[in-house]
Amino acid sequence: MVRINPVGAFMDSDPQTVVSVIKEMKAAGKGIVGMKILGQGEMRDRQDEALKFALGLGLLDAFTIGAENRTEQEDLIRRIGMAA
Repeated sequence: MVRINPVGAFMDSDPQTVVSVIKEMKAAGKGIVGMKILGQGEMRDRQDEALKFALGLGLLDAFTIGAENRTEQEDLIRRIGMAA
């Protein structure tokens, strides 16, 4: 599991460094699960940007993403489909 978002919120390092490490992990045959895609809520109003960044990397095998209610969850599902 790796924390990944374009602003570096709640990540282990800056996005460029994390992406470099993810690439090494993929090259070593590891499965990659992204988390903190919305930066633990810091990108709550920038969901499209965060999703396009994470999914556009082409490195994630799966990812987790949180929602506070059903409406927000359904909106995120729609946005994921558009960002993929």
